[in-house]
Amino acid sequence: MANVATHRQIAAVLEEMSRDVEALGAALCVDMTIAMRHVDTLQAIDLIAQKQRSLAALLLADSPDTEIENIAIDVLRERLRPLH
Repeated sequence: MANVATHRQIAAVLEEMSRDVEALGAALCVDMTIAMRHVDTLQAIDLIAQKQRSLAALLLADSPDTEIENIAIDVLRERLRPLH
């Protein structure tokens, strides 16, 4: 099992990736033609970033069970519930 320091490192990478993914989505939204044509794809990009942040928070949580219940993304929350 990974130690706390490893969890912190993984969480930091997930947070960094979420910012990178959001920046990518934001860059694509600058072009309104792209934004209008690819709304679903841009929403998927945002969802990826949200999932990454949720997983990072879960890795840092003192109480993973409580943190799972705090996940705002229903599909991710339900997927993680059986683990605990």
